Amino acid sequence: MKKFLNVFLTIIMVCVIIVLCINLSIRKMSAKTVADAIVIQEVSGKVKEVLNESFPDVSNENIDKVEDIIEGNDALDNITGEFLDQVTYTINNDKEIETTGILEGITDVIDKSIPELEEAIGKKISQEQIDKIKTKLTNKDSLLQNKIKNTVEKIQTSAPKTKQIIKTYDILSNNLTKIICIIGIIIIVVLLGVINKSYFKWTLFSGIGLLVSGILLGLFLPLAVNAMEFMIGMRILGMSIDIPVDSLWMSGLICGGIGIVLLVIYMILNRKYPTYDRHYY
Repeated sequence: MKKFLNVFLTIIMVCVIIVLCINLSIRKMSAKTVADAIVIQEVSGKVKEVLNESFPDVSNENIDKVEDIIEGNDALDNITGEFLDQVTYTINNDKEIETTGILEGITDVIDKSIPELEEAIGKKISQEQIDKIKTKLTNKDSLLQNKIKNTVEKIQTSAPKTKQIIKTYDILSNNLTKIICIIGIIIIVVLLGVINKSYFKWTLFSGIGLLVSGILLGLFLPLAVNAMEFMIGMRILGMSIDIPVDSLWMSGLICGGIGIVLLVIYMILNRKYPTYDRHYY
């Protein structure tokens, strides 16, 4: 019975750890995906359009650096993340999307990126040119705004399976899931200690659980995400997408590393306190 409970709790721990790591990664992954697929492309396109018109003597090579500068701005991913939260709320509650927040955030990113853009093209960008870029992006008939609204409308009128993807994202990314997972891991560790009547044997099963979680997160889950990204992209955005899985690899590496450390700790303590010598360690 004890062996069964140890195995059962370890399997549950693996599941909870994976859900927790997905919770910590999914918002960043989704924000980066949407930013790359919609926001960065449209923003850098409008910036390049204005700069090409204003500075015809600047080489295409330097103009193309604009996209790298916009893409490298972490603030844009944060803005897209907040926008995703709003989209999720809008779809779950059948309300109209409000694009003011994301458009204001994008114009702030443009303002902060001006020194880098000037350095890239070797020209001084005037306030008039900056305002022209902002107008092209924030105009109510702008391609970016229409793309955002069309995407939300498409999801709202789509099949239940597509809406279920959004609801699943909402569940996996919210703070309640994170809290439940953390509490769940603590309870499992305590139960492992009580069942085995040991202060340190939990490190053995926790180490195994973390090591298995690390392998699944770092190797198998990214393959599953890559296999599903085309379907998700076509259903939600109407285009093929590339979902970054770097955070999953990193989560797998961290979990695997902690798992190995816990297993080493168990082996050291198990040698120091042999079974026949300990009463309740």
